[in-house]
Amino acid sequence: MAIFLFVFSAIKLYGQGWVVDENNFETNWNFTFQLGRTALLSEVTKDFAGSSNDMNNQSDWGFNLMIAKMIYERLELGFEFGVSNYKGYKNSSANVNWLMLHTSFNNERMDYQPFAIYYDSDVTNYSFFLKYNFINFSTYTQGYLKLNLYTKLMLGILFPSVEMGYKDMANYEFTGLTHPLYLKGRYPSPQKDSHFILSPAFGINYQLSDRVFFSAETSFQMIGADNLDGIHNFNSDLRPEVPNDLTPLYRVRVNDLTAKFMLGVTYFFNFDTHKQMRQKYLPFFENRYRTYYSRFHKQTPKRIRQARTPFYEEKFDDKKYSNQLQKAE
Repeated sequence: MAIFLFVFSAIKLYGQGWVVDENNFETNWNFTFQLGRTALLSEVTKDFAGSSNDMNNQSDWGFNLMIAKMIYERLELGFEFGVSNYKGYKNSSANVNWLMLHTSFNNERMDYQPFAIYYDSDVTNYSFFLKYNFINFSTYTQGYLKLNLYTKLMLGILFPSVEMGYKDMANYEFTGLTHPLYLKGRYPSPQKDSHFILSPAFGINYQLSDRVFFSAETSFQMIGADNLDGIHNFNSDLRPEVPNDLTPLYRVRVNDLTAKFMLGVTYFFNFDTHKQMRQKYLPFFENRYRTYYSRFHKQTPKRIRQARTPFYEEKFDDKKYSNQLQKAE
């Protein structure tokens, strides 16, 4: 009778197995979406001898989309697509050499005046990165926690589009200039130049589950462009009388330095190319999900913690302690 009930009962029994303990091409993938603030920090000379900042930079928004694969324990290789926006202003532009001294803005038809200016730019980057995940935080009594630090190094190419001009449109009538003062990568001049980008990053993960992580990340970007603020850098020796073809001799070559603070969510997944075949020949087998990071999601069992710390008790029993104290007396 017991055998009859066991065979014909409605309870479903499945075989279970960890099939992703090993790291192969199908396992330990993740997709990340990040959203946060961006800012242009400064401009650094090519020889790193000095820095400058012609504009008052403000923070703006940006986002990143990333896909990565763990290639070795805690080491990931990934690809990032990102868009970052930057903006700023200058209420008095009298110290901007390019605008005050270049022949393009100061000639028989044009006379630049240092009125308030602004810039608005956005960049699109395509980059590869290496990411190293440090082992999770842990305590002596509780074992591993669901927090870990990581560091990342990214290298790729970037395409900026920039607009810079007077904040007050009426100022163009006084100077003979046209709006905008500088335009690159936007209509009617949509062609964009490519520049390199090098970006180190540091972040922290909170592991909500074995599939979903939340993260906070700070990164810096060294960009091989000098026009994210709409300003080309020239030294103070430039004069409006210098012919346009000789002005490059007065050019100061710089790299832009930017920063991001991003909040993100990461989803871990595995491919399963043998699912249909397995269901056909092993219909009672259930494929359970697991990644390398799963080992940190469950706290160390209390029994093991107590074995490691024999004088530690998670729930201090006052009654038990008082009884032991009375016996001792």
